[in-house]
Amino acid sequence: MRMKVKKSKAVRIMLVVVAMFVSSFGSAYAAANLEPINAFFNRGVSFVLKGELWQPRDEDGKPLTAIFYNGNNYLPVRALAEALKIPIDYDAANQKIYIGGKPGEKTPIFAMPMEIDNIYAIPTKDPKETNVKDKQYQEVLKIDQYGDAYFTLDRKYKRLVLDAAVISPGEYDVEFSLYNAGDTAGSAASTVLEMHSVSPDDDVKRLMFNVEGLEKIKLHVQSHNLNPYIYARILDTSFFDNGDPAAGNSSSGTIIK
Repeated sequence: MRMKVKKSKAVRIMLVVVAMFVSSFGSAYAAANLEPINAFFNRGVSFVLKGELWQPRDEDGKPLTAIFYNGNNYLPVRALAEALKIPIDYDAANQKIYIGGKPGEKTPIFAMPMEIDNIYAIPTKDPKETNVKDKQYQEVLKIDQYGDAYFTLDRKYKRLVLDAAVISPGEYDVEFSLYNAGDTAGSAASTVLEMHSVSPDDDVKRLMFNVEGLEKIKLHVQSHNLNPYIYARILDTSFFDNGDPAAGNSSSGTIIK
């Protein structure tokens, strides 16, 4: 019985020490990084976003009120970024808030949520199908006549970097057209945002599309001559990213040899 009492006391002492350590750590962090201020909820201010009354809300949908401090009104950066359709990420480990996407973030095209026309656009890993311009790839999206591929972006990316080619026996130039496929696109969904073409004489060609601020996109692949067989291939080296500051965000096509 005595042994149990001692063990129980030891456990209680250990818990107290842990609690004191956590409290001390939290206090040290607060002392170094957090500064108390005298601020007020400003319930009299309202917001107009692009001509319409706007109510900022938190992640749970609860209304947010501006905080008035030192002559300025403040709102959480996430509420503003999402309203303006700007990607935002929070790195808790490094205490960094990324507005406009994380630099260097890159996602391969086949790792993205994708919807495709299964009749004419087919992803394949067949080695016979993935040999393009005498180079072996692991996976390609083959479009032999025409096809649409939809990608859900959630405004996380600025560019679609597309590596594409036309293989034998294709004999027509192929157009790759970008559309806004988001729920709020409305009549703009039928407007081509960007279009680039690839010739059968080209080697693998790198095409860059601006997708900044888009929730969802459609990539339409077809010949200008409408319905001939085109034998187009989208390669697994394609990806979405937030741009290359060193190279700029040019959307011109580049031949990859």
